[in-house]
Amino acid sequence: MNAPRTLCELLEISVESHHNPRMLNSKVGGQWKAFSSDRVYETVKYLALGLNSLGIKQGDHVALYADSSAYWSMADFAVLHCGAADIPIYVTQAVPQIEFILNNSEAKGIFVGSAALYEKAKNAIANSQCGFVVCMSDGRFTDGAITWDELIEMGRKLDSERPSFFEEITGKIREEDLATVIYTSGTTGEPKGVMLSHRNLVTNAVDCASLFTFHPIDDIVLSYLPPTHVFERMMLYLYMYVGECIYYAESIEALPQNLLEVRPHNMSTVPRMLEKAFEKAQHLVESLPWYKKFVFKWAIGLALKFDAERKMPLPYRLKRSFASLLVYKNLRHAFGGRMRYIISGGAALRPDLAKIFSAAGVTVLQGYGLTETSPVISVNRLERNRIGSVGPAIPNVAVKISGDGEILVDGPNVMMGYYRNASATASTYTASWFKTGDIGYLDRDGFLYITDRKKDLLKTSGGKFIAPQEIESLLTHSLYVDKAIVVGDQRKYASALIFPNMIALKGFAERNGIAFSSDSGLLESPQVRELYDKIVEDTNKKLSHWETIKKFAVIDDELTIEDDFLTPTLKMKRRNVENRYRDVIEKFYKE
Repeated sequence: MNAPRTLCELLEISVESHHNPRMLNSKVGGQWKAFSSDRVYETVKYLALGLNSLGIKQGDHVALYADSSAYWSMADFAVLHCGAADIPIYVTQAVPQIEFILNNSEAKGIFVGSAALYEKAKNAIANSQCGFVVCMSDGRFTDGAITWDELIEMGRKLDSERPSFFEEITGKIREEDLATVIYTSGTTGEPKGVMLSHRNLVTNAVDCASLFTFHPIDDIVLSYLPPTHVFERMMLYLYMYVGECIYYAESIEALPQNLLEVRPHNMSTVPRMLEKAFEKAQHLVESLPWYKKFVFKWAIGLALKFDAERKMPLPYRLKRSFASLLVYKNLRHAFGGRMRYIISGGAALRPDLAKIFSAAGVTVLQGYGLTETSPVISVNRLERNRIGSVGPAIPNVAVKISGDGEILVDGPNVMMGYYRNASATASTYTASWFKTGDIGYLDRDGFLYITDRKKDLLKTSGGKFIAPQEIESLLTHSLYVDKAIVVGDQRKYASALIFPNMIALKGFAERNGIAFSSDSGLLESPQVRELYDKIVEDTNKKLSHWETIKKFAVIDDELTIEDDFLTPTLKMKRRNVENRYRDVIEKFYKE
């Protein structure tokens, strides 16, 4: 299979090489609807020509504001086949952010996924340069909007009038052309538009594909992350390139059921999904008889000794087989029963979870990347999986560590720059090397390890550095901690805000006969306070003295995307959280 130079060529090569009868699959009316590769290509062609009829030309920008589906991918390729660039917008983004993105990107039109999304964003759209709205579901959201089918018919008409026109416009697209502007939600500050070219995304997809074995048409992948997230978007391109059948999950809530329906062979995820899956298993076990709890804990303890890089001794393998029959099979079943591997990215993966799932037969491979690097920089492989690391660099990408520990990257995947922000672009490079903002190191075998974000490192008033993410990860090992944030920059010591897992905590209360009338009342009970004291105490045992948590508060609140405390990829917006709980933090440091 020839390597494509543009995303348009990637789709064309996929169609010609695989003739996949189930290339894209979405739920329509409660049933899975398959789109063959030929139908996908025909739809893309007519949508692209329809966009051209609306005045979209090479170099223009068109926004995509919709949930993940086969229609999202077809709209994406339609924009690209015009020679235009698309501007993906998270459906969870606040209206002011949507308006900022539409205006900053100078989008000339927008695809909208549903009437509900249109209602949310209609004022932002009205205040932008968007000259048209395309409705991606049945019906017309508003007067003057264009339906999906009408846009296709406009394309058919143009194709009948000018049969060679589609080849003319696609023939002008070059690998260095802008393919997308992705606005990073960021944990601080205003979003920046990351410009990625066809070359950036194509090389990342092709280079990553070279690291794994795929079975075209036979392999099924379930996609549940929003394609606005560059990690999932690149993976969708990769899946198409290698000929896998892509099924789009209906929603995050429907993911457990979709896994059982689709029974995928592989998928990509962020760590939070794996954390929730394990938390669910832990929660179920808490209500079982003592002997079943004992077996579960024994099996998990066994999994924590798993080493993916070496053949385990025979006694261990025998015990693991026994644990597989009693416990691990239930984890495999929850993922459909035939999952070969899951690639995890977007945030740090707890090593204990990687060991548990991998020992259970659901191999988890952690990777690393940024929107600015299209995104993958490094990833573990099935035959080279060093749990705790983010793997070796992918082919054609170079990684080095600067004098202050920052990870630097160079390669064809590195962005073109930030849209309309030359100063921000210039500040992120040292010569040709892109500065990731992450602190880490390479071991002697070339495996990369991430220790923290450079800007998140805390420095105590005594001059000691603290990496908060490591401590936060230890705290969230507990079933009863949903999120945690460590504070203490320029202070005498580290403290923590702990956000409880209320579902698990209420189960704890029920099992221990704790009466309560409200969530806040439950958090104030002596037994619960003692529970969190023990969690912090156990965490501190694993830390150096200067890193230990001296004070903490359990917060009766939940961090959400809608309240602007989490990014759409579930990273914590530290500045926003710290500002919200400034009074609580100040109490930690009053003499």
